[in-house]
Amino acid sequence: MKKFVLLESLVGLLLLAGNPAVAAEVHQHGLAEAAVVVEGQSLTVSFRAPLMDILGTEQPPVDAAARVRYEDRLKQVSEPQPSAQADCTLSHETRTGVAVLFPDSHQHDHDHEHHADVEAEWTFQCQSPDRLTDVTLPFLATFSGLTTEVILLLPAGQGALRLAPGDTRIPLE
Repeated sequence: MKKFVLLESLVGLLLLAGNPAVAAEVHQHGLAEAAVVVEGQSLTVSFRAPLMDILGTEQPPVDAAARVRYEDRLKQVSEPQPSAQADCTLSHETRTGVAVLFPDSHQHDHDHEHHADVEAEWTFQCQSPDRLTDVTLPFLATFSGLTTEVILLLPAGQGALRLAPGDTRIPLE
């Protein structure tokens, strides 16, 4: 368990260190970050993108109908698809919701710019992790204006790559 917590902390630090803009609490619209970690039979995929690129706005929802539209849009940041031959099953998922992004939207100061990031993380258990050749992020087709910087922590070593806007497949070979 300690090793897993250490690994999650390392991924978080790599995401921050790999992008000085994030470390300074400034984000760049149009640029998302992802991390793919394979350790034993566990596959963890993390994703972070500016709120503006997912919702199309940084303004808090003005009413209940807007909150529902925002939640529906956030749900489009959907579960990744590991290569089928690895036989992976989702075991844990966390995603940023409207309540976290806009905790008290009724008292929001409209003169203050709201810069936030949408975050998600999925953990899978894979029966054949050695057959894991790629992970697809299907939602990147929906949010096709995003360039995604990817950090890879794999049994064979570490790496990084950049997905062009509209690319959804992260090769792990």
